[in-house]
Amino acid sequence: MKSPKMVVAIAAALLMTVCLTAAPLQQAPGGPERGGPGAQAPPADPDRGAPQVKTATGELAKVDVAMKEITIKGPDNKDMVFTYNDATQMTGLEGGAQGLTGKAGTLLRVTYQERGGANLASRIEVQEKK
Repeated sequence: MKSPKMVVAIAAALLMTVCLTAAPLQQAPGGPERGGPGAQAPPADPDRGAPQVKTATGELAKVDVAMKEITIKGPDNKDMVFTYNDATQMTGLEGGAQGLTGKAGTLLRVTYQERGGANLASRIEVQEKK
């Protein structure tokens, strides 16, 4: 009969062989099913596609150049706050948003997207009053 040491050695070799050949077949943590490397994006939800581009028109109520925010009063008499950045296009005014300082009541048309609970302006246009 074989010695106990020989049986343990054969069992260990067999166990190691099974483990090494099975390892490549297993998914690594954080693999595709967990959103890790090699993961595919979830299917597009038609109700939650790209942020919609919206427009709002109203009279300028306030400009905060330090916070990069403008507030307009819409036709429903409600205030809407928009943030802007260096990529925001501004037409019909000189000096960017600073050109709006002291011009409350100026009619503006703001093109924006809702992002993270804020209204991010992509374009601010001065409109002529009708």
